[in-house]
Amino acid sequence: MNTPPTLPPPPMVTPSQPRSSFPKQAAAFSLFAPLVSFSIGIFVQPQVRGIRLAMMVFGLLQMLMIISGLVLGIIALIATKRHGREGIFGKAITGTCINGLLVLVMLLCIPGLMKAVERAKALQKQRMEQGQQ
Repeated sequence: MNTPPTLPPPPMVTPSQPRSSFPKQAAAFSLFAPLVSFSIGIFVQPQVRGIRLAMMVFGLLQMLMIISGLVLGIIALIATKRHGREGIFGKAITGTCINGLLVLVMLLCIPGLMKAVERAKALQKQRMEQGQQ
């Protein structure tokens, strides 16, 4: 009884894990968020000037874009450890720096805005008193 020689089983091919595109998308969003925010300020804000609610909504949208760009840029930088630097690191670092500077400028402007609000309230109160006399 001659048994035919058995061949070893073919090597198992394990599918490689697909690289997540989230870090690349996060880095790209971080880079383009300030550009979109400035575009809203340049093209949309003049169209809604005088409509208080619309101005507030678009202003908040601009702030949300910048802050989310900062957060997603940081997330993309953290993801470079797992997914590699290619296509992520440059965009993420640039977007994080730009968004970080814009957030810093926003925070530094808050005291000046508060003083302007106080002056406007005082001026309005003064006008009201003059109108009653």
